[in-house]
Amino acid sequence: MPTLVFYTILYHIDNSSNLTEEGERTVLSLIFLTTCLIPILVILMFRFTKVIKNLQMTDRKDRFFPFIFISLFYIITTYLFHQQLPLNPLMSTSLIAITVVVVLTNIITFVWKISAHAAGVVGWLGFIVIYATIHQGNHTLLMPLVAAISLSGIVLWARLYLDAHKPAEIIGGSLMGFLICYGSIYFFL
Repeated sequence: MPTLVFYTILYHIDNSSNLTEEGERTVLSLIFLTTCLIPILVILMFRFTKVIKNLQMTDRKDRFFPFIFISLFYIITTYLFHQQLPLNPLMSTSLIAITVVVVLTNIITFVWKISAHAAGVVGWLGFIVIYATIHQGNHTLLMPLVAAISLSGIVLWARLYLDAHKPAEIIGGSLMGFLICYGSIYFFL
């Protein structure tokens, strides 16, 4: 989801960054590497070393170590991005909000199996809705909005269909993701 958020910012909001085209591709690649590829490799490592029973992490206890590691990694990544890259306030606030969603999902998982998938995909939707509100004349956000609504519906339905979550866990994750992502931009920019 962070890759989709940064793709939306960099390629669908006019004048959203002061980066060159090469700089935009570099930032997007680093976001993908640090928030998607490395966490996937960590989860696979936990599975092959039998720290977790399965990749679906159906048991809430299986989520602890991967989520703790991923939360720490997001915090470190966010810190390093702020120290090393020229992120503007929109990108910076978005990255912080994403990290807050990941960390809160981890904390909540200790007591309740909230849907991380719902938090992520509906969080992206929350960002797009607030970006569209702020940049009302920007019609290039229509396709990301349609994609986010569609993907949210598909992911939420799939989590229920696969019996991976109860409706309350889906609703909780969705509300948390949307409110934090929307609210972070609304209140801090």
